[in-house]
Amino acid sequence: MNNQKELIKTFIKRVKLESTFHKFLEENVINQLINIFDDNYKRKNYLKQLENSLELALQFYKHYNEQYYNMILDAIKNKKIIIDKKNKSFINTENNIISIRLIKNDSDLFMLVHEFAHFIDRNSQPHIIPNRYWFLSEVFSFYMEKQLENWLNQQKYEKLIQIRRNNRMYFESKMMKAVEYEFYYEKLYNQTGKIDIDKKDINKIQLIMSYDYDLKTGLINQLLCYPIANILSEYLIRNHFVKNDYDIYKICLNTDLYDLLKNSPISQYKK
Repeated sequence: MNNQKELIKTFIKRVKLESTFHKFLEENVINQLINIFDDNYKRKNYLKQLENSLELALQFYKHYNEQYYNMILDAIKNKKIIIDKKNKSFINTENNIISIRLIKNDSDLFMLVHEFAHFIDRNSQPHIIPNRYWFLSEVFSFYMEKQLENWLNQQKYEKLIQIRRNNRMYFESKMMKAVEYEFYYEKLYNQTGKIDIDKKDINKIQLIMSYDYDLKTGLINQLLCYPIANILSEYLIRNHFVKNDYDIYKICLNTDLYDLLKNSPISQYKK
């Protein structure tokens, strides 16, 4: 019970702070995303059929861009990319060293391709996604995942691709549910100056508090980056807009997101 009280106390304190953060999307767009990413997805288990996910990921990058491939090889050799099964996957933005945690199932292939893309982005000069467009920070990694999907033998890897697509939607639906709850409490505080919590709210609070996030941007802004990346990367892939990876952020900035969401490019993956 004391733990629950502390959780609520910490949560209320956090909501008061985050209610002051500017959201990079308008409320109507956030509501569109909440509607697109419903919470009816079920997480699917990955198989364990791939013999060497790292080798396959490297083959993909060599095919896609040999400069990227050489960057990755050099970084692994010099321990700027650290691959293990202990620490969580993250990039240290101070030195751009990246740690990749392997799960030891077929999801490792997508994990490697995704995190390698973050490394390439942060270690390219200039960055593929400039720092000032931090809200697009996941787009290039999602884009590379989908380039991987196109490169893989569609018949041989059909099951893996389907599971990855489903699980993206599953995790993003959870994120958007957390955004919906957080947004409600922030609006409540801004309108009334207080937040009343009862027992039925505990599960909502636990979901919100389960996410780590950057205190500089806030939870809502950080979580929104993922569904936005999924939608924009799908849009880029389907329309073959990208001639140079350095144009990705420019195309995204010039895209009318509100209009795009009316006919979401990931709608085919919805149940």
